[in-house]
Amino acid sequence: MKGRQQCAECGGALVKRSIAHTQAWGQRLYRFDHVPALVCVQCGQVWLAASVSQAIDRVIRKPPKPKKFLKVPVFSLSDLPRAR
Repeated sequence: MKGRQQCAECGGALVKRSIAHTQAWGQRLYRFDHVPALVCVQCGQVWLAASVSQAIDRVIRKPPKPKKFLKVPVFSLSDLPRAR
């Protein structure tokens, strides 16, 4: 099929989606909403265009005022009781 894109991981079809993307940068975590991406319908792998990745990098390096802040709990699985 002309124009059909395939996942480089599994060969599944890629579809355009708007996603929430989380990006680690040093000790910080950034979340971006409404990120255009290609998502594999078979394995779920997410692919961002170079221009999208570059835009994310620019925002992280010189961030504007964020839309909101989120508090996120952090757990260490090694500190939790093991499931039986």
